[in-house]
Amino acid sequence: MKKINLFLIFIISLTLFSACEKEEENEPTSEENLINKTWVITDSNTEIVLPFGQTLPDDIQDDFDPTQEIEGQTIIFSEDGTFQVGTDATQQGTWILSEDAKTLTFTGLVDGDLIEFVDAQTLSDLQTFEVTTLTGENLEIQNSTEVTIPAEIAEQIVGIAIPVTITVQLNITFDKQ
Repeated sequence: MKKINLFLIFIISLTLFSACEKEEENEPTSEENLINKTWVITDSNTEIVLPFGQTLPDDIQDDFDPTQEIEGQTIIFSEDGTFQVGTDATQQGTWILSEDAKTLTFTGLVDGDLIEFVDAQTLSDLQTFEVTTLTGENLEIQNSTEVTIPAEIAEQIVGIAIPVTITVQLNITFDKQ
């Protein structure tokens, strides 16, 4: 009888403890935070760093700025790995979020005069961003890529007809709409 009472106490204790355990809520994955939402670009900037501390004239900087006039634009990341910019899908492409959610890679995102003279690898590098923040409400990405400018374009920029390597730094902040 004593063994049965101990056994019953043990079973009742287990039942009480398991009934009191808090159910775990599954946090959304980084990809779930990203997809099927409308994101608004709230801040963006491009910095072009020239060798020897030179700066670009504003009109040339504007020509090479892939983030120019994108604030207020919307982007939707679809579950199938595609994205569209704007409600009328003026720009479309693909995206991949790395398994560790630290890298977001696009195809079809960067455009403007800059892409007219960069090779495929540099274009790919320009569209590969480090994810600095990714929550259900906020996404921040940044990129820093070296770009070699051909001699004929470098002559217009720095006054010397030799290829010049510049660094293009992109920073973009999105908020969930």
